[in-house]
Amino acid sequence: MKIVKRATALLLCFCLIFLCCACGGKEETPEDNSEPSTENTEITEKPDKTGDKKIVLPYNEEDGLNPYFAKSDENLYLCDLMYEPLYQLDKTFSPTGVIAESVHVVDNVATVRLRSGVSCRGSSDINAEDVVYSFNMAKASHGWSNTLKSVISAQAVGQYAVDFTLAYKDIYVAGKLDFPVVKVGTADVVDSIPTGSGDYYYSEQKLISIMNSKKTISLSPIGNRESAENAFNIGVTDVFFSNLSNCDYTVMAGTTKEVVLGNMVYLGLNSARGALTNYIRNAIAAKLDSDKIAVSSYQGHGVGAKLPIIPESSLSDEVTPIEIKGNTTLANNIIDRCGYTRYSGKAKTNGAYTLSLSLIVNKDNKFRVAAAYNIADSLAECGFLITVKALSFKDYEQRIESGNYDMYLGEIKLDGSMDIEQFFNDNSPLSSGISTTELVAKEYYRYRAGEITPAEYYDLFAEYYPFIPILFRTGYVSTSGDVELKLKQMPFSLYNGI
Repeated sequence: MKIVKRATALLLCFCLIFLCCACGGKEETPEDNSEPSTENTEITEKPDKTGDKKIVLPYNEEDGLNPYFAKSDENLYLCDLMYEPLYQLDKTFSPTGVIAESVHVVDNVATVRLRSGVSCRGSSDINAEDVVYSFNMAKASHGWSNTLKSVISAQAVGQYAVDFTLAYKDIYVAGKLDFPVVKVGTADVVDSIPTGSGDYYYSEQKLISIMNSKKTISLSPIGNRESAENAFNIGVTDVFFSNLSNCDYTVMAGTTKEVVLGNMVYLGLNSARGALTNYIRNAIAAKLDSDKIAVSSYQGHGVGAKLPIIPESSLSDEVTPIEIKGNTTLANNIIDRCGYTRYSGKAKTNGAYTLSLSLIVNKDNKFRVAAAYNIADSLAECGFLITVKALSFKDYEQRIESGNYDMYLGEIKLDGSMDIEQFFNDNSPLSSGISTTELVAKEYYRYRAGEITPAEYYDLFAEYYPFIPILFRTGYVSTSGDVELKLKQMPFSLYNGI
């Protein structure tokens, strides 16, 4: 028998990042420059939703429902109803076991024990071989390749246990193990519909409940974002979601709510530039008003942050709170103590270095361009002269990878474990400009290994500021009267609880 699902309806706060794609991680880059689909499937008929209040959800017919090949947000969300993960994040971004019963980490090996009796429709129970197969598919996929970058391999240990080999000891690895699990061999082909243990299975453009075949969800074909908006506004579909990657907010019908994503906007700092010592980095962090940037530059679609921690997570309760509103007095005091007491042109100088710096940003993202100018104006009040350079994505990316910059404004989607290791990994482009031999980089691995507490590590982070988190972006979800979604309960999974 199928394991009884959690008594409370599991729900949404959706992530990422992805600069990133909506679920999981694409190949790591300073930001996501992908374009939305331009396909437009015309909606010709409004489904009959009278009587039993059937739910209708958007569906991209060209993308399919194989979670390891699907790329559209719409279909990846539908996959959450059909395939279960080892772990899923709860409303505090803490991992809760679904197929997994427990995880035990020794050195760089995480042993996950599975629940027995997790059944799939018309197939045998989920076992260790299925998890290994699914991991290998997920690791090569669009949706989970970046999230699983630090998980090297998986090996079955008996029928209901799997050993995951890690790049480094990570006691928080459960937050990464949210990939969908399916039966061996059922996901090899792009257009296949794998066998999973989720609440629903697919049949003739419907999702049918495994436990009650009379409970169905109809799927309505949509094309690009515009057609998805139209489908919702005229009542064809019951849900519309946008992660605002195109910086374009549309007023929708129905009930609309903002949801916090895992997409972190941050200020990259080149520590090789003499003026950007850790003291000056602290002054910059103190001066910037994260709330103001979220409200003005991001038009309210963000929540301020000064640590790389999603504000709604339980982890934020374990660390020392950091002031996110600008503190000009503190910033000026730090700058004065560093000897920047006179001007050279329009910028302060200490004789050796001048606070005249450039800030590069991708010109294609109007939110980030606005934020860059906001940052420049704010820092000018403390004696900085910041020249904003809005570049094409290609030039922007090349400048960062080569270290040819003073500062840059970037975005990255954090996974469920809020791992920022790629900022400290010499093989990652995000480590450009960061001294990976500094204490804040070396101690990060001790933190992930459980040798120091989150509070101890993030206090150290706020002393060095290898980069400065600015905010976490928000998206929005609109729902009709036919479906009630209690938002901000299940991160990265839109339809849980339906």
